[in-house]
Amino acid sequence: MSRSRTWRQQVEMSNTHTLGESEAHLSKLFESLTIEDGESYPPFRWQMRMLKRLIDEDIPQIVDVPTGLGKTSVMALWLIALAEGAKLPRRLVYVVDRRAVVDQATRYAERLRANLPADLASGLGLDTSAGGLPISTLRGGFADNREWLEDPSKPAVIVGTVDMIGSRMLFEGYGVSRRMRPYHAGLLGVDALVLLDEAHLCPPFEAMLRQVAALRAGESDSNGNGGWSPPPFRLMSLSATGHEADEAPPSKAFKLEPQDREEAEVRRRLHAKKILYINQLDDISTLTEQMANRAVTLAGQGDSFSRVIVFCDTRKDALDVNHIIEKQFKGKRSTCSVEDGCHLELLVGERRVRERSDLEHWLDEHGFLGQAKTRAEKPTFLVATSAGEVGVDLNADHVVCDLVAYERMVQRLGRVNRRGGDDRQALVDVFCAPPPAPKANASKAAKDRHVGQLETFENRRGALLLLPVGDDDRRDASPYACGELKLSHADRVNAATTPQPLHPALSRPLLDAWSMTSLNQHSGR
Repeated sequence: MSRSRTWRQQVEMSNTHTLGESEAHLSKLFESLTIEDGESYPPFRWQMRMLKRLIDEDIPQIVDVPTGLGKTSVMALWLIALAEGAKLPRRLVYVVDRRAVVDQATRYAERLRANLPADLASGLGLDTSAGGLPISTLRGGFADNREWLEDPSKPAVIVGTVDMIGSRMLFEGYGVSRRMRPYHAGLLGVDALVLLDEAHLCPPFEAMLRQVAALRAGESDSNGNGGWSPPPFRLMSLSATGHEADEAPPSKAFKLEPQDREEAEVRRRLHAKKILYINQLDDISTLTEQMANRAVTLAGQGDSFSRVIVFCDTRKDALDVNHIIEKQFKGKRSTCSVEDGCHLELLVGERRVRERSDLEHWLDEHGFLGQAKTRAEKPTFLVATSAGEVGVDLNADHVVCDLVAYERMVQRLGRVNRRGGDDRQALVDVFCAPPPAPKANASKAAKDRHVGQLETFENRRGALLLLPVGDDDRRDASPYACGELKLSHADRVNAATTPQPLHPALSRPLLDAWSMTSLNQHSGR
């Protein structure tokens, strides 16, 4: 496939197309590629800026865009830029540390393939009659269809979890034979663009990928093959927390510009009304009961019923909350005067494929996916652990949760009133309690540990207290307010964020040792 000039050069040298016509052409391609249920949506301004950067072969290291503004669309933007002749990696590897999100991203890629226009497919060198764009999913409990391995010269999309993609890149690979391991590592480490979604979930893996990119860049700079070097490996981290963007050079971090924020739909979502209240308890043993009771109250208040997500930090707390809500509606002391009960579901990890499929159907049926078109017919509850915090396009009316690290709080806030609107206001109730003090005869280590736990609690609670305060001591927790908090109180927000873990260095000798896959036993593995 021939590679054309950059987008900017095309515009400057064209005698028949103006800048506006070129933008209209790209916008039309995006709409046709992302059409869903017969409806097409024009790209946001930030998406057009990103597309032009990709066509100009300027790949940002980090994309810092708030939740709900379509970060997954980078997959579509890559396809368009590649078809327009940009010299981008021909394999897109979409990685996220949640199986449910892997499945969701796979469906998005399959929708792109189904919508692929003939002219775009021709620009990509794909034959739509022979299956079109190769798409493969690499995650536990799912067989690899091996489409991505059949023809390395074709563009392909690989969607997978951290362990499945990471093990293959490091010459291991779950379920991969020793003879095929170098093949997998080569295709993932050469001519590949890795989109690491929700990068804050796996900082050691992100650090490893950056070291791989640096090693590959060093090969290109020092090659002695007459100027030729293997196609590059590139990494683009996607995150809504803003933590990763602080570590990248300004030119390599993609953020919203003021003009992006003024678009009507973007502004509506950034200023979506989310009113947060912090409920500090004296006794942490009552946490799950208080959270369950508040969720029941929110689900039944007003003229109609509501959809409520309850986020719990631990699986045990999620099971307890689920049991308490279930008991209230089955017993005689229901705090909602509803004779025929409620809708209740649990979202935690460690689910089988069939169970995840059934859960997704339940979420869609009860209006938790996307924008619900009708009000809830009964009090409707989703009790979730961190499995529901990221990636999955959950959208509830209200949220009840416990206090966790700031980056996780931002993700939870992104699962309520995602689309905004003047007629919608979400209530967010955060329950917390200081860690219990150790006994007087406790060891010094236990007392020191309590001091650290108390400091962490105060940091997390203190960051939320810095949000703009309104009536009844409730605070503005809209995406815009959270973004402003990060800018104005960066030190306080960083103190409330999970510290970056240590990670080992990835050296060339270590990689060389791991690459000796033909040996049954090797001390370097």
